[in-house]
Parts: sequence; C-alpha cells; structure tokens
Amino acid sequence: MRRSLLLLIAVGLIALVATPAAGAIPVHWTAKGGRAFTDVVRGPDGSLYVAGIDRSSITAAASLRKYSASGRLRWARTWVPSPQASANGLGVAVSGDGTVYLLGVVRGTCEGQGWFVRAYKPGGDLRWKYVTPGWQCSLAEFPTDIAVRGSLVVVSGFSHGCCGDQSHDGWITAFKPTLVKRFRANTEPPSAPLGWFDTAWGVGVSSAGAIFVSGWAATASIPRETSPTPGTPFLEKLDPHGHKIWSNRADVSMPTMYLPVVLGLSGNRAVIAAGVGGKDVAWGFAPTTGWAASYTLTGRLRWKNRFGGGKNEAAAATGVGINDDGRVWVLSTRRDAGDRGTDGLVRLYSANGKLQTKRRIDPSDRYVRTGGIAAFNTGAAATGWIGTQYQYKGGRLWRLVG
Repeated sequence: MRRSLLLLIAVGLIALVATPAAGAIPVHWTAKGGRAFTDVVRGPDGSLYVAGIDRSSITAAASLRKYSASGRLRWARTWVPSPQASANGLGVAVSGDGTVYLLGVVRGTCEGQGWFVRAYKPGGDLRWKYVTPGWQCSLAEFPTDIAVRGSLVVVSGFSHGCCGDQSHDGWITAFKPTLVKRFRANTEPPSAPLGWFDTAWGVGVSSAGAIFVSGWAATASIPRETSPTPGTPFLEKLDPHGHKIWSNRADVSMPTMYLPVVLGLSGNRAVIAAGVGGKDVAWGFAPTTGWAASYTLTGRLRWKNRFGGGKNEAAAATGVGINDDGRVWVLSTRRDAGDRGTDGLVRLYSANGKLQTKRRIDPSDRYVRTGGIAAFNTGAAATGWIGTQYQYKGGRLWRLVG
C-alpha cells in the first residue's frame, strides 16, 4: 500500500512584477516553488490550491500547495509511494465543502503507469485516497483532468500501449466524494470505428450533473508507430451515469494525439482549446496554431478563434477558465523567436468571442511552459514552470488581474 512522504518544501518566494504596458493583462504577483506547477483551482474561501511536481530523492513527488489570495504559502503536501517510484501532480479540483482533490500519475520501476486521487481537508489533512491497482507494472493509463460537483468526482484519461504500440483509448472514471469508485465509461467520438484511437483530455460537471469531456479523436486508422496520426478535437456530453448524450467533432485538423484538448465549463457554456494544424509548439516540430471554440451546453457552436501559428509564433493552449460573466481566459505556451525558446501567453475573450486583451509571460527565462488556469470575478490564476526544453526547474503561479 501507499506511504505518505511529507517533504514540506520551503517555498513562498513572492515577487511583484512590474506593471505591464497599457492594455495588457496585469500580473499582480508571482509565487515560486517546486519543480513545476501544473494546475490551479480557487477554493470557497478565495484560497488557491496548486498541483505540481517536486523533487524526491532521485525521482519526483506529486505536490499540492495552498496559497492565500495574496500569494502567501499556507501549506504544502507531497506524496510518492516509495523512494524508487515517481509521482506527478497533474490536476486539482475543490468541492463545495472545501475538500481538495489532487490527481496525478504514479510510476514504478518498469513499463507503464497508473494514477491516483488524494483528497485533503482545507487545513491540509488527508481525508481519502485512491490509487489504481497494478500501477507498479501491469497498467498503462494516463490521467488528464479532474472535476468535482455535488456527489460526483470525475477523472478523465486514456489507456495506451507501449514499446511502439500507439493505441490510445479515452475514458472517464467517476467516484463518490469519498473516492469509492462508481463507474467507468469510454469516450466515443462520432464517426469513429471502435478500432480507431481517441483520448480524453478535459472533464467538467455541470450544475445538473451532466459530464462534459474534451479530447482528440482519430479520423483514420493508425496501424503502425510510424503512421501519421490525423484527428480532430471533440466535445462530448454524458449523463450523470456515464451514458453518452451527444458528441461533436470540431472542424479543424489536429494531426497529433499527444497535445491536450483542454476544457472550461460554466453555467451556460463549454469552451475547448488546443494547438491545431501542427505537431508541437516546441522548436523543431511542425508548428501548431492556437485554437479555441465556445459551445452551448446543448452542443451548438457559439464562436471559434485562432491565434499565433507559423514558424515564429506557434502556440498551443494548455488551460481554459471562464468568469461568471462569461469572459473566457485561454492560457497557452507559444514560441519566442527572440531566444528560440517559449513563453506563456494569456488571452482574454468576451462572452461573444471578441479578444479583449492579452499578455505574454516571459520572466527572462528562455523556456516557459504553461499548465492550467482558474478564472474568477477579479481575474485569474495561471500555472506553469521554467527550465529547459526537457526539464522542470521551477514552478510558477501567476495572479492575473482582469
């Protein structure tokens, strides 16, 4: 069974960022810690909970941090099942009673991996826990997102092959708030034979209990490791028991299954975003263009927008947040032609899809990568990290005003 490893990392270095040029989104404060910050959610009391990755011996530990509204670190928790294993925090959600759910991936010392959910009280005490059986060696599943509302805790993810097998099969798994498993359902995009691949990247639960899932779905058979992976983003709606209500493909090409299709959900809209038309935002790959689309909760397209693209301005969305008034925050990683690295990019749209303002996030580091974003009435909080093209070297939490 699992053992908690509490490495309370000394963080909380808060740096005020200079006021940006007129019209740009102001960054009120920045918090630093760990190796990477991957997701953020706002609690009922205004606190910010951040999922991430910390160093643990020679491996990595999943982390959860609580910050005050002003950016002060309240507490930090880390977990890895053993010194030889590795765990990464990937997603975070909070329930109406303040319980915080940390989602992540856990790996042993052999091929494949599993995933976990750990639920904490607002003060940082562990309440409940779940880990997939067989995570050490006999499972190959990757979790992508977590959502909580009422009596539903829902995780999205996909099963995959290894050793040259590109198979990907998207799913959601639902739990009771106590992390007792309720059901599992496959995502089934339209016009996709059962042998075609798909992934589930984002999940949300509406006030009525409907489950919304965003992901990628193939548009052709992918028989070999060297085969192209043509596909499209999709949005799917399921009832509270996991039965499909409808599923829509977007009319854009997404020729890779490895980039996320992220989801934001509010009381009357679902927004999905991705990097489309290319392979990656990293230099050396066919460049992606940022893309976002807003739908009604019945699946009707409201608006869609593209941004960035091309060799010097490739962009790929990593997070979406929606204000109570319908404004949409899209967080992306984009290329920086000045240093051939990457920057963060935040774009704020009106409820009707008009771009209101934007900001590049480049704290003088060559490589900035972005994670998730949480929106609220006074602005948003965004996560990411700095480092090199292939290494995490420092988590970042940016408090944005807008």
